[in-house]
Parts: sequence; structure tokens; C-alpha cells
Amino acid sequence: MQVLVAKNYDAMSRAAADIVEHQIKAEPQALISFPGGDTPVGMLEVFCSKVNRGEIDPAELKFVQLDDWVGIGPNDAGSCSNFIREKLLKKMSKPFADTFLFDGSQSDIDAQLEEQDAFIDRYGPISVEVLGIGMNGHLGFNEDGVDFSLRSHRTSLSATTKSVQRKYFSGQDLPLTEGITLGIAQIMESKTVIVIANGKKKAEIVAEAILGPVTNRVPASVLQEHPNCIYLLDDEAASLLPADLPGLQKI
Repeated sequence: MQVLVAKNYDAMSRAAADIVEHQIKAEPQALISFPGGDTPVGMLEVFCSKVNRGEIDPAELKFVQLDDWVGIGPNDAGSCSNFIREKLLKKMSKPFADTFLFDGSQSDIDAQLEEQDAFIDRYGPISVEVLGIGMNGHLGFNEDGVDFSLRSHRTSLSATTKSVQRKYFSGQDLPLTEGITLGIAQIMESKTVIVIANGKKKAEIVAEAILGPVTNRVPASVLQEHPNCIYLLDDEAASLLPADLPGLQKI
């Protein structure tokens, strides 16, 4: 495991996009996956700029969505598919070769999960999986207590996830109790996993995921066993890690 510590959010975001670019240039037909939420916004801005300047060519790339809320769809602000469309797909001057997005507003959730598994089987394994980390250590909507052997699945949202839900919906309380997500098995099969985290609020869970035991109580802890996992943190998110941690490097 590598732990790269940048001085601030902007530097962290640029570094994440640079690593993604490096992986893509080594594998131009790669299958890639990015998360929704606040943390990846800066990385996506840099990624799109690289595409629009011709530094990254997405013509042969494939993209698969990480997760979404059950009960809302791509036209609903706050859905992860809406985020990916607005913050990534619409801002790229050239499209991906193929894209899989969820529609959590539809009734055929199980069918969509089968389609996602088939999409990954067709183009995968995932070459670059970028992840945020939840306050309970979740990856996507792989919540605490998750079965690490699961592939794409539907899951009940934890109390922790539901408690931060309002920030994605302009402060509204929506009756969203389930998520759909890539499974830990698919994340662990990814060639490269990049975890991005910033701010003091993430310092405790980052330290627990990196330093603590591997347990589904903290789903991100399983990445200790991934052969090519990179944590990209700002100074605040890394503040509880020991300076002599093996693999830690200031960038």
C-alpha cells in the first residue's frame, strides 16, 4: 500500500488525476470507475481538462458507475448518476467508448445489477477504481458488515450514511434507505485502487482503515490486502498516521 500525502485538496485532486492518466496511457482500452460525492469534484475537473486538452483520449475507455441511491434517477439532483453526467460526461469534449450508469428510480434494480456485472465481465477487470471513504469506512455503498465476497448488489444504508444524506439534497430529508453498488469482490479485483480523502473529519476513519485490523466493520480495511492500493490524502486527512508508516510519502 502506498500513502501519498498532498499539502491540500487541490494538490490531492491533481495527483489523483495524474495517476489515472498514467494508468490510462498504459492501457488505453481500460475500464475505469469514479465515485460521486464532494471529494472527487476536483479530480474530475482536472480529468476533464486533460481530456479537453487532448492529454487523455477517452475514445477506447469504458466507464462503470460505482454506486447510487435506490429511489432516485439520473434526472434527480443528488443522484450519483446525475453527478457523473453533470461533473464528468457533459464536461468531456469526447465521450467514452461505452458507459454504464444506474437508474435508481426504476423498479428493475436486480436486472441493472446483472447488467453491471455483465458490463464488467465484458470489459474488465476494472483497471482504475477511484474511491472515497465514508465516515464508517464504507466504499461505495459497501456498508459496515458487508460480505466481502459480494459483487454488484443492493444494500440497506447504514445510519451513518443516512445521517449525511441531506448534504446531497440541498438539506432535504428524502426517504432513501437503500443503495446499489459495486461489490468488494470487484473492487479487490481492480488492477489499481485509488482512495481519496481530505479534511480532518476523515482522519480518524482513514487511520482505522490503514492501521487497524481487516474487518468488515470497517470495509475499507480490506484494501490492506489489495496488491496495488494508493491512498491519496491531504495533510488533514493524514494527520493521525505515523510519520514513519511504511509506504507513506509526502508529495
